[in-house]
Amino acid sequence: MGSVKTRFEPGTHVRIHPLLDWTEINIWEYIKKENIPVIPLYFDQGSGSRYRSLGCAPCTGAIESTAKNVDQIIEELRNTKVAERSGRAQDADRGMEKLRKDGYM
Repeated sequence: MGSVKTRFEPGTHVRIHPLLDWTEINIWEYIKKENIPVIPLYFDQGSGSRYRSLGCAPCTGAIESTAKNVDQIIEELRNTKVAERSGRAQDADRGMEKLRKDGYM
């Protein structure tokens, strides 16, 4: 790990992202470990799809999946190459890429 800057000029805006290095599978493994309840939209309800991310209706889309519980999601993620941000409409127009480039993320 590289050095971490800990001294800043007075008034400097500093953002700390403790989960920045976590992947989607890290989050689901933590949910399983701590038995954290999640809403049913993350699981297939019989339609062959589920949500990986939730937001406003125009920004969120379901993905094809038959995972009906946390263990099945973890297994699915271990065996897929689908990007974590799949199903997010805001990425289709490269909006998030621009935000990252501009330093917002």
